[in-house]
Order: sequence, then structure tokens, then C-alpha cells
Amino acid sequence: MTMNGNGHGQEHHAAAADYHVDVSYLSENANLGKLICIPMALRAAMELNVFQIFSKFGPDAKVSASELVSKIPKASGNPDAAMYLDRILRLLGASSILSVSTRMNSTGDHAVVPERLYGLTSASYCLVPREKDEVSLVPLLVLQSDKVIVDSFFKLKEMVMEKDVVPFDAAHGTSIFEYACKEPRLNKVFNEGMGAFSVVVFEAVFKYYDGFSGMKELLDVGGGIGTSIRKIVSKYRSVRGINFDLPHVISVAPQYPGVEHVEGDMFEEVPKAQNMLLKWILHDYDDERCVKLLKNCWNSLQVGGKVMIIEFVVPDRLVNNAESFNALNSDLIMMALNPGGKERTVSEFNDLADAAGFVKCVPFLISEGLHLIEFHK
Repeated sequence: MTMNGNGHGQEHHAAAADYHVDVSYLSENANLGKLICIPMALRAAMELNVFQIFSKFGPDAKVSASELVSKIPKASGNPDAAMYLDRILRLLGASSILSVSTRMNSTGDHAVVPERLYGLTSASYCLVPREKDEVSLVPLLVLQSDKVIVDSFFKLKEMVMEKDVVPFDAAHGTSIFEYACKEPRLNKVFNEGMGAFSVVVFEAVFKYYDGFSGMKELLDVGGGIGTSIRKIVSKYRSVRGINFDLPHVISVAPQYPGVEHVEGDMFEEVPKAQNMLLKWILHDYDDERCVKLLKNCWNSLQVGGKVMIIEFVVPDRLVNNAESFNALNSDLIMMALNPGGKERTVSEFNDLADAAGFVKCVPFLISEGLHLIEFHK
């Protein structure tokens, strides 16, 4: 401490100028602005069906904003459409989501003007509908960036300052499940997002896990519109599939060969079955609710059967890699949307299994932090 001319003490605190704050903030690794601009630019491109349009030009095509705009019917009356789309796409290009190149175009007065061309990269191929099934990850990203979902994140700080705050509930005055029940638009976005991701996830599950082989019956608890159980039944013909979810979900579920849809509330009672699947269900709830659900599953599960749980698992040691990021990203989403929602470690899954009466918990790593965990009765 030093004394000023008036005899008052002054502590030496580190001021902002003491830190290295300069133009290097704008560098690739430090620019926090990309955390909002890139997702919003990407969402705009997805809503304009830009990636679906790319597929019509071919996977290796280099396309200008004006060529893309010509395929967007609602943009036909806006003379500035290509200019604005180009400004959106060039940011995606600077972020390696798209490739960027230039071609020289001749004008009527013999002048030559440059025009940017955009192409797909390894980061954006997943956004183009696949030829075999028209699946892409666009519905999942549209769901995660939906305004109803994003509004929840503006309430995160209130969780720290006040007790028992659920950000989604604080933003909308009701829970996400009640909201989706009353709002067909969000229910549709949710089902499409989860359905698309389920298709991709189960391709990885089938590659690294063979526990469905020889199975006769499988109940998908909270299975949505049946995308997951349909995928399993299509792969393993011996499996009789049962898709179980709330009435408002089952009411819009398509009919699939080998799949029976059953409506009900999993916290009241679960239909009896030889084996069960819980995909992205437990992360919605706190430990108490999870144990209640798992006990319902245990009560209805055949002796010797198993519950297969698919979730991201929080690693014991957090490092800067995809395994940690995927789990922690999903964890924050669950924290924002659901009371007590969270991702868990393997040890925490063991605790849930013990509390619900299961005799064994066996984790299988699928990919990038995604696990399938068996609970055995």
C-alpha cells in the first residue's frame, strides 16, 4: 500500500492496462464475437435452404451468391438479395464452413469484375441432405438455435443469483415439455431435430456396439416419433419394436413396419418389455427423477434384461477436445432447458444404477464422448 498526498491509503490493483489487451484480441483464437455471428449467419443460411441448394449444383460445385439466390423463390423480388447473402456466406467462408474462391466476370462494357464463389467443406457436408435418405444435421442445428431455445440462455445468470431457477421456465413461464405440448411448431422442430440426429447417432452405435444382436423385443422409452426404434428394427429384423412416449408426441408419429406406438407417462408406469432403450432421456432430469424413472423401468423389465442408455458422458479429466466439448456443450443446454438437467460421469451413472436396483453398469464408448451404457437387471 502507498500513501497519497492526503494521507489516504491506495492499494495497487491491476488495471485493465496492466493486461495484454490490444488488437490481437481480434485474432482467430481470441475473437469472442464469432460465438454469436457465426451461429446466426449459419442459421440464416440453413433457413434459406442454402445447403440443400448446394446439393443441386453437385458436391464439388463452386457457386456464387447470385446463383444461389436464383434458387430461393422468396428472394426473387429483392434486388439486394445476392449482396446480402454474399455477406452472410463470406463470414462462413472465413470460418472454414464454406470454401471461398474468385472468378472474373466480363461485363457488357468489356470491364472485368471479380465474383466470390462458395463451396462445401468437411465442416458443411453434414448439412447437405444425403442421397440415400435425405438426412442432414440441419434440423438439429435449427432446433438448437431456435429463438425459443436461445431465449433460455439469457436467464443463465439468474440460476447463479437465485435458487430453483430454470432458465427456460423463467423465459417462457412454463416448462419446455409443456411448451412443446401446446406449441405444434416447436414440437415439430424438436421432433425433426432429434430424428435427424438419431439417424446419424445410430449409424455410429451399430458400428461400435452389437448388443442388439439376437434381441427379441425392445421398448424405446421416450422414443419421440420412433426414429430410433425404426432404425434398430430395420437393422435387426428379429427385434419387435415398441415406441413409448406422451400422447401429443405419439399422435404425430408415422407408422413404421415392426414398430408399435404406445402412449403414456414414463414417470407413472412403463410398459413391460424384455429390453429397454433410454436415449437422451436421463440428461433431462435430476437424480431423484432419474431414479424414479429407472425404478419404473426395473419393475417392468424382464429378469435378465437390460436398459440401454445413450448419453454424452462427462470425462473425469477435462481437456480441450471433442469428447469434453460435446459433453459440456450438451450439459449447458440441459441446464438451461430442464430442472436438474445435466450430463453425468460414468461414476454418476453407476450411482443411478445402484439406486434403482440394477446389478451392473457397463459403459461402451461410441464416438466423441457419446456412450451407450447398459444397466443389467
